[in-house]
Amino acid sequence: MIRFFLLLSVLSATTIAIDKTVFKNCSRVEFCTKYRNFEPNEKDKYSADLKSLTIDDKTNVVKVPLKNDNGDTLNLLITLLEGNKVRTQIQEPSTTRFDLSDIILVEDLKSLPVKKSSIGPNNVYIQPIDTSNNQRVYIEAGPPFVITFTSDKEKRVVLDGNNFVMEHTSKSQVFTFKVSFPQADRLYGLHDHAYKMNLGTTNNGSANTMDPFRFRNSDAWGYEANSPMALYGSRPVVIGYKPEKTSAIFLLNAAEQWIDVASDIDNPYAYFIVEKGAFDLFTLLGPTPKDFVRQFTGLTGRAHLPQIWALGYHQCRFSYKSQDDVKTVVALMGQNDFPFDVIYLDGDHTDDYRWFHWNHTTYTDPIEMFNNISAAGRLAVSISDPHIKVEDTYDVYIGAKEKYFTKWANGSNYEADCWPGKSSWIDYMIPEASDYYASWYSYKKFNGSTPTLAGIWNDMNEPAVFDETIEKTMPWEVLHMGKVPHGEIHNIYGFTHVRSTHKGLMDRDNGLKRPFILTRSHFAGSQRYAAMWTGDNSATWEHFANTYSECMNANMMGMVFCGADIGGFIGDPSDELLQRWYQGAMWLPFFRGHSSREAKRREPYLFSKEVQAVLRKALKTRYQHIPSFYTLFFEHTRTGDPIIRPLYYDYPEVYDADTQVLVGTDIMGVAITKPGVNQTEVVLPGANQWWYRADREFIDPLLGDGKLTIDVDINSSPFFYRAGSIIFRKDRPRDTAVAAINDSYTVYVNCDQSQNAAGRLYIDDYFSFDYANKDNYLYINATYDNVEKTLTLESIDGDSTGLDAVFEQVVINKVNFTEGVYKTQQDVFTKSYDGIPLSEISIGSALRKNNKYTMKLM
Repeated sequence: MIRFFLLLSVLSATTIAIDKTVFKNCSRVEFCTKYRNFEPNEKDKYSADLKSLTIDDKTNVVKVPLKNDNGDTLNLLITLLEGNKVRTQIQEPSTTRFDLSDIILVEDLKSLPVKKSSIGPNNVYIQPIDTSNNQRVYIEAGPPFVITFTSDKEKRVVLDGNNFVMEHTSKSQVFTFKVSFPQADRLYGLHDHAYKMNLGTTNNGSANTMDPFRFRNSDAWGYEANSPMALYGSRPVVIGYKPEKTSAIFLLNAAEQWIDVASDIDNPYAYFIVEKGAFDLFTLLGPTPKDFVRQFTGLTGRAHLPQIWALGYHQCRFSYKSQDDVKTVVALMGQNDFPFDVIYLDGDHTDDYRWFHWNHTTYTDPIEMFNNISAAGRLAVSISDPHIKVEDTYDVYIGAKEKYFTKWANGSNYEADCWPGKSSWIDYMIPEASDYYASWYSYKKFNGSTPTLAGIWNDMNEPAVFDETIEKTMPWEVLHMGKVPHGEIHNIYGFTHVRSTHKGLMDRDNGLKRPFILTRSHFAGSQRYAAMWTGDNSATWEHFANTYSECMNANMMGMVFCGADIGGFIGDPSDELLQRWYQGAMWLPFFRGHSSREAKRREPYLFSKEVQAVLRKALKTRYQHIPSFYTLFFEHTRTGDPIIRPLYYDYPEVYDADTQVLVGTDIMGVAITKPGVNQTEVVLPGANQWWYRADREFIDPLLGDGKLTIDVDINSSPFFYRAGSIIFRKDRPRDTAVAAINDSYTVYVNCDQSQNAAGRLYIDDYFSFDYANKDNYLYINATYDNVEKTLTLESIDGDSTGLDAVFEQVVINKVNFTEGVYKTQQDVFTKSYDGIPLSEISIGSALRKNNKYTMKLM
């Protein structure tokens, strides 16, 4: 009966917004309330014992004792790292706090040999012995101690010991600290929150004081837009932005945190209140946003290339009730000319949420269903959550019962309610448990699965628990590996889940295919294993507007494969909102329509012909640009650079443009996030930078360096090509991205004022790891010379054996000044100068002969 009422409560909640009685604000959390405006008394403030400073000759770690007048002692450890990074740790003399390094970090941290210099009795600075490196760390003894991180002799980040607390009792392991960014104009970061890019100010003492930003990965169904409330993921990163002076901090800690920020002031700061876990702080000294991104993804890893189909459109609903329903959706999407690559199977495909087992009544023949999906050229993704039904006849449970679940201190399995009823949760921190769960993805054990089941969706992995008294997640005192309290590592549970799933798919396919995994919960480093979406959003204009800032933030912190449920998961969007959402979402890396079981069905073919036409155009526009996304994903594997990025990434003068997104450097999408508009204001960045409006057939070019009001209508959402770019598109309509892999390209040459342009194209086999293991790919740099009327293609690197590219036509857009106005002149070429059709020229073969090929256009 208890289970019935708990489940009824969860289901009935799907008709209302977020329940604030369940999810707490700072005033209802004891350690946040206590420390939000706390300042230690003078006896509690720590000083740095600089006379006892030591430098380890082997590790290059600088060790400084910290002491206060209460007799408390700590150790300050500072390590200068290659790549303009510094690691700062503060530890008790005998710490038991869990170290996340081996789990999250992938970089071989190379420390720099250092020396100290004194600036008087109470100040020292640490610098590399190699003085060509301009990193410096200044330590002021205090009390309170102050640590200043500099680059190019300028203060970039200051750790102020005045606000430092570290409790280390049996009841509390809270620590607090404040970091300021003296050079910054804005603070960005703190993903994941449904909020704008600029973090603003949370604690100004006014009646309208906002809650601190919270990190406590949560099943935040119906979460608020424009809010600091905790969502599904945590990246404790704050970016202090100023052109050429950007720095950041990354706290390697997976416990609950609350962060007050003041962004719109001189000397902006972030104040962290952390419940437990280690003080392990990385300072990333940039100095540009690109430098920061590369430093951070160097530490935490980069996504591997997705299979090509994953960049197409994904169709989902909670839930398709039967395999006949699935087959009908696949058929009607095709019959109504809506391209898509993937259909999703939510919980109703399972036998009462027994993962890896099919619903015997409604999914009676999964192999027949997969054959039907495959025959239509599509693929499938199925859901698999971390909670395991407690049932002694359920084989997944039986194999894990004695050894692989999280446990109470007395050794009994932790059990609570979730979708299957009474459940236990796999402890993925145990290597054998992680391998056990991974093994269930094999074709043999996941009976009825076939290669058409091409990906896995890991949901509810915060982990979500149907217990509102503890904010719907696992109690902090539950143990991992028999010793680590869940509260200390809560925010990496989803990380460990997808890591296990990734291994399962790698093993299933013998390492030959790139796994696709979609996760709801995530942490720094999750990008190595999974894509993410923004969770259970709502069908509102505000939630739509938040999707760009959420996913741009994610991309700046490594999680590049990001998207949101198109139309909103909860509720029913108006026709206008749905159309605008598809138009905006086509520029996000992950592109999926999804809705709750209470929402009206909204497969694209269910709407009026007029609405269908708009949705169809958005889908087809996305498919035309998949080559650009794919090239950017490859470049991310090398550099860590984002797929989509905020305008400030490339245009330092643009600070806040939350509803515009750069796809790489050359495409700019604009989301229309308000109803009933026929004009919108856009930022056209770049002094003397021209932009071609591609959604309006390259009408008159627009000059950047400011804001401009442009006309819009429901038939299109503005997007622009940068003058000076070359963009490779696949304009031939296809049902799927896979069907287009051998199609020829239309090359859009968008000339700058000098009538020249450049761009890159990447091609491989689209499915395997041969690009990484065998360097088997074709990577091209293209340049256009207007004087010579030539398009020159040059191989950048790689072995392109077996790979080719064919151009169907080359479209040249030029900025011309005629009769006192600027106009776009467009020329279309389908032949080379000697009369050979472009479609008959094998680019791959030509480049393999000479690494360089020039075609003169006719």
